[in-house]
Amino acid sequence: MRTILHSDLNNFYASVECLKNPAIKDKPVVVVGSKEDRHGVVLAKNDIAKSKGVKTGDVYWEALQKCGPTLVEVQADFSSYLNMSKKVRKIYSDYTDQIEAYGIEECWLDVTYSKIFGNGEQIAEQIRNRVKKEIGLTVSVGVSWNKIFAKLGSDMKKPDAVTVITPENYKDVVWTLPVEDLLYVGKAAKTKLNKINIKTIGELANSDENLLVNLLGKWSEIR
Repeated sequence: MRTILHSDLNNFYASVECLKNPAIKDKPVVVVGSKEDRHGVVLAKNDIAKSKGVKTGDVYWEALQKCGPTLVEVQADFSSYLNMSKKVRKIYSDYTDQIEAYGIEECWLDVTYSKIFGNGEQIAEQIRNRVKKEIGLTVSVGVSWNKIFAKLGSDMKKPDAVTVITPENYKDVVWTLPVEDLLYVGKAAKTKLNKINIKTIGELANSDENLLVNLLGKWSEIR
């Protein structure tokens, strides 16, 4: 059985900005696409801004309304984010050469043949601790036997956590989650599924395959 990790850097853009400028880390921070455009879209936010209701995709004035004058706006610096991502992936490469990027802040790692470093959970904890100690960022890591469940695990506990989903516990852990938590179930698919009363991943898993193909097309076929 394979051992797959999904490692997700928490609040990545905003976390890098707080690392670069520690004076702002205790304030609500948003990263926007254009500092000159006061209606710039929020690309990322730190946990403080998130706790005040700021969402990715808000425009700047909405974030300002939610956070007040203590809000810190930072223009996105993609070269810094790419450089930091490369440093994190260098740590990943100490455990496996089978690394698949999913955007700049997320990666799947196949550690099936990395037993010298321990089991999947132990490797995930090593990575989590090393990224925090050596780089100053936090990651959430999901551990499972496939990519879909590994990503679900990394999304379940944030920030700075490891979640293990196994063949023994996956129904208890996964089945009650909203169907839209599943990778590739977007807004349109969620709407279609909800209309036929499929609202959880468990209900989706137990649905008739032909019904799903008719509703969503060939991509929904169970493999």
